[in-house]
Amino acid sequence: MLPAFNSQSPITLDNMIIAYLGQSVKTYLNHFLRYLDALELRCPCCGGGTIAHGSYERHVHLADTIEYIPIQRVKCNSCNKTHAVIPDFISPRKHYSAYDIELVLNDIEEGLKPEKVESEASIQTVRRWWAEYKDKLPQAVGALRSLLYRVFGKTVNELMITGIKGFDLLEHILEAFPRIDSGGFVMGEANIWLSSHWTGVTL
Repeated sequence: MLPAFNSQSPITLDNMIIAYLGQSVKTYLNHFLRYLDALELRCPCCGGGTIAHGSYERHVHLADTIEYIPIQRVKCNSCNKTHAVIPDFISPRKHYSAYDIELVLNDIEEGLKPEKVESEASIQTVRRWWAEYKDKLPQAVGALRSLLYRVFGKTVNELMITGIKGFDLLEHILEAFPRIDSGGFVMGEANIWLSSHWTGVTL
């Protein structure tokens, strides 16, 4: 059985509904209403249908620029709770794009010290990202493998992942999942799967 989302269906996380709403901020700004119209947005709390319930702006750091994007809110017809509809190119609860964060973490995985990584984020922010990632990565890997078996009855060959770490390991595990619409980077796709079945873990 496929998870509760596809190209026409979003995934949820706490008081957010995370959906594929375009490949980039530019695409999102030009077409997010069309993407939203194609989605059947369900309440992450009770599964009820939703209706539009206003919007707000939030900023996103993209390299050395800051973009302001509209975020749609919806209200559940059943439990009356409201939820923000977040594009998947934004990491949950962070103002930098998932792509920028992934580039930084990849550099550190390859041996660069946080002080040497090229990023518009402060060194303090980069260190916090790394600390969070190191803490969450084992949980994410375990949750993805559990999800793969529970939903699709598939396992990952231990010999094939021996010695593989970090994003390479995540990417290898994600290759065992069905293809989905996403922003095309490992962190975004992992977060889609992790949050689609309430694993309690995101990167």
